[in-house]
Amino acid sequence: MIKRIIQTFIVLSIINTALVIYYWRDIQYNPSNMDFLLYFGILPLLICLLLLTPYSIYKAVKFYKQRQQEQKDRAHKSLQVQQQKLENKEELDQAIENYKLNIFSAAAWHSFGENAEILQHMKQFKSPELDSELLNRFGLPILTYRIHAVDRLLEENGTNEEMLPTLREQRIQQLIQQQLEQHEESLSLISEQLKRSALFYDHELAYQYRMHPGWIQENYCEDEGNIASNPIVVSRLNRLNLHILLADHMTGKWSDPYQEQLISQIQQQYALLSAQIHIKFHFLSADRAYSALLELLQEISGQSHEISLIIMADSEIDQDYLDQQFWQNEDYIAAEYTASWCLSAHDLQVEGMMPSRILTLSKYVTELYAYLGQNRIDLSSLLKQAHPFLVLLDEATQSKTMKKIQEKFKNIDFEPEHAIYPQSYLGYTQQLAAVFAAMLSLHLYNNVITISYSTQQESSYLCFKNKESDQLNEISLVT
Repeated sequence: MIKRIIQTFIVLSIINTALVIYYWRDIQYNPSNMDFLLYFGILPLLICLLLLTPYSIYKAVKFYKQRQQEQKDRAHKSLQVQQQKLENKEELDQAIENYKLNIFSAAAWHSFGENAEILQHMKQFKSPELDSELLNRFGLPILTYRIHAVDRLLEENGTNEEMLPTLREQRIQQLIQQQLEQHEESLSLISEQLKRSALFYDHELAYQYRMHPGWIQENYCEDEGNIASNPIVVSRLNRLNLHILLADHMTGKWSDPYQEQLISQIQQQYALLSAQIHIKFHFLSADRAYSALLELLQEISGQSHEISLIIMADSEIDQDYLDQQFWQNEDYIAAEYTASWCLSAHDLQVEGMMPSRILTLSKYVTELYAYLGQNRIDLSSLLKQAHPFLVLLDEATQSKTMKKIQEKFKNIDFEPEHAIYPQSYLGYTQQLAAVFAAMLSLHLYNNVITISYSTQQESSYLCFKNKESDQLNEISLVT
């Protein structure tokens, strides 16, 4: 500010001096000492003040408003800190809540492979590959975690470019379709349960099913005719919920027609009524994705007569999308991945389906070591082995994150070979990274206790128990 005033005064003095001298010479005026002081000193100063007064007023008002805003921000931040402390205190005082669910089938897909194969390559520190199609701003190939099988699916199946205009959306659609195929056996059994339940519990749906083409096809004629006339008692099942988790910047007009397409596809493939199919898209940000997953699991645990299929999918294998990212990060590494669970409330039974895992969501767990002790989980045998049993859901490159992790596991003396970091193998495609890592934890080997941790939810845990054994063969704790 002072520098600008001095510069303005000097410029005005030079201009004023030149004009006054030129004028005096022109009229042949003989100035006095007072004239020199008045015209070469006081006059430039007055002109400078006249010109800078509006700017000074503007700066003063701006400074005043900025100072007021800073005071408001400090007060708001102080209030948030107090509220956070109050919430933390409430959590400490709140009793542990448990929500049980059945997981009937699960699948995961990454450039490393499928299911347990993904974790095996992560243990071996596999690197991204040089992409043959995607280029950076300098026209050079970039590193990506591309699933090459998606390219073949796009060629074989094709896509509706009017509904899904970008390559990224088309690839995500193929990822979702691939996950649906992994649950065909579960969906077939679920569809049979939905039909039988409708015939027994819902007269309106029973009438619609008796008129439904699926019940009068040749291959349904004998069995389904008997079922329609003599419905048997089954566990009630009202609806199939399909929850699709996507990154928040994927919102667009395509989700509504695609939702209708999915309903039509499931309806035709499994001979179901659209009234028993519900599809919901969840567009999640990176800082809310894992919390939203836990909220969804808590919601599903209370749906005693509904079964759900959760599918998360993300892909950034798209040149147009990456061109925008390269302006911020020239070393951007794109990835694509997907995972899914078919699950329901613990008290729901589906004929012909046995849960492979019993999932327990435990909330308000403040001390991990004490929690393990209360559930009679001994990690001493795992600590002696070199197999990983810790799945860290956060990117552990920041010192603050590592300090939180060390504080959380201060009573568990684990070594580097006991931990695995899935986010490190997802490049910069991090919107749903924590969700994928949590869902991937299910695919660790049997007879291994798995502890997964996220700083997003420090007092909530997911516990996976192997249903096939009477003993505790596998538990996964996600916080």
